[in-house]
Amino acid sequence: MKKYAINGSPLANRTTGIERYMLEIIKRIDKKIDSEHIKLYLLCPDNTEIKLPRLQNIEVVRLPSKGSKICIGKLRSYLKSNNICYCSMSGNLCIQKGAIICTHDIRPLIYKKYDPLMFRIKCIINFVSSKLRAGKIVTVSETSKKKIMEYLKVSPEKITVISNGWEHMKDISEDENFWGKHPNIKKGEYYYSLGSQAPHKNFIWVVENAKRHPENKYVVAGKVWENSSDTVMKEQNIIYLGYVTDEENKTLMKHCKAFVFPSKYEGFGIPPLEALSCGAKLFVANTSCLPEIFKDVAVMFDPDDYSFSFEQDRKISDKKIQEVLEKYSWERAAIQWIDLFEES
Repeated sequence: MKKYAINGSPLANRTTGIERYMLEIIKRIDKKIDSEHIKLYLLCPDNTEIKLPRLQNIEVVRLPSKGSKICIGKLRSYLKSNNICYCSMSGNLCIQKGAIICTHDIRPLIYKKYDPLMFRIKCIINFVSSKLRAGKIVTVSETSKKKIMEYLKVSPEKITVISNGWEHMKDISEDENFWGKHPNIKKGEYYYSLGSQAPHKNFIWVVENAKRHPENKYVVAGKVWENSSDTVMKEQNIIYLGYVTDEENKTLMKHCKAFVFPSKYEGFGIPPLEALSCGAKLFVANTSCLPEIFKDVAVMFDPDDYSFSFEQDRKISDKKIQEVLEKYSWERAAIQWIDLFEES
């Protein structure tokens, strides 16, 4: 029997992109896995709560931790003593020869300007450890695969693409109280953008576009960075909400004029897919992997063109939307992960 242990430490964090990827895929793997041939363990810190329903076929193991992360020494010891192959779905350090590591993107290696130096050094060490030690590298788009091949000189046979999905949106209800809490936001009268204000997310595009189009109203949700919050608040036609709940996010996506995603670099880009599943019109930057995924279902724009007008439009067929939603799904991703476990 093949045995794999998934590092579940990120599941103790707030659910954003990578955590969402892990959460949705692990839930579905648990329902589909053939436990007679593959044994899966989910390794979690001993002092934190993980955001998962009770698992039926994946065994949860608690290991000693520092904060919300498992102690590396204890992790190595557990894997070795139980003869288990290591798997990280969040791009951690590759601590075992032959492990499976999911590297969502290699932005910190490619671009110096987007991330602090120490963060970049940590990420680059993780990337190189995967190049040298991993048996398989998983990534989330063909564009990311090409970048890993180009910058890390990894052979294409070593890299498997397993993308993100959207079906979690079906399980989320709208927040019926949202409009009462935010009377200055009206259904169908705002452009919505979701994401942190990290530099590569290019939030400055929304600020600059708002300056040039005072007739438009913009609603933005996500983590605020200290060095950008003052700029945001100066624009009277931007409403900044900070973190929103899943229910609030779905409400905003369903009732916006359009969903706007100006990011300059993504490994995949879950928010536009979520918005598409809610019926929103998409305006998406024509950078990194975004054309690969959304070119047939969105109006693409230059993320350096601050004067872009939302009057630029195109007719998107229901057939194209359905094709994208079928291609990028958590169900499909879970099956691909199981296939990878069986083949490795």
